[in-house]
Amino acid sequence: MGKAILHIHTTHSDGLATVDEILDHVEHQSDIDIVGFADHDNVQAYADALAWKARHPQSRVQPLWGCEVTTWGFKHLLALIPEPPFPTLPWPKFLPLAEAAAAIRAAGGLIVVPHVDAFWIGLGRRRLRRLAADLGITGYELLTPIPGARRAAESLARDLGDSLLVPVGGSDAHHLEHLYQVVLEFPGRSVLDFAQALRAGTVQPRWGEALAPVPLRRQLRQHTRALVVQPARHLGTWCGRCAGRWREARS
Repeated sequence: MGKAILHIHTTHSDGLATVDEILDHVEHQSDIDIVGFADHDNVQAYADALAWKARHPQSRVQPLWGCEVTTWGFKHLLALIPEPPFPTLPWPKFLPLAEAAAAIRAAGGLIVVPHVDAFWIGLGRRRLRRLAADLGITGYELLTPIPGARRAAESLARDLGDSLLVPVGGSDAHHLEHLYQVVLEFPGRSVLDFAQALRAGTVQPRWGEALAPVPLRRQLRQHTRALVVQPARHLGTWCGRCAGRWREARS
């Protein structure tokens, strides 16, 4: 069985560890095979990961192309692309949900809905169940370290158990200490093996653990990036898109 960690953020968005730091840690301090990067509306981590692989050709660790896509209304979709060609630019922020999902699928991507129950940014289990087939969603994060998710996992599995969606999980890591909060086991070792297991529903998510407490000062720094810097950028983009749509409507 191979092991993967998904939903990993880097300094390219609101994470506080670089791609090199993450891959060095995974290589030397774990038995993980696949690291799925998922920066917010940014895909630069994959290029960095390929450069790391070129410097470490004997490493077992393989990067998985990913992006956490912000759609209209601040709802998130996790896009995973296992085979080339890999997009070198992210999709525009705040696309309508159906348009964003179609763009991900057209690029050969698999769609996982992250932190389903999260306030504001989560799609919500009822809406997910209703739209999953139309949007072409593959799976959802059954296990996620957001507050309250451990307690809600059983009811989430019950509510979505007959929906044909694959239950997976993601560490949603913004610090090195949080890389292994959720681990996915799957038959095989390669990225293509993982993608096949995800499609077939043979991925098995399990809870991991944080390696150590994150110092308060670093937590505050990350929260500032996540709650102030990133939303400010998103708001500027959203206002620009609104203005553009208003001008198109008037022309």
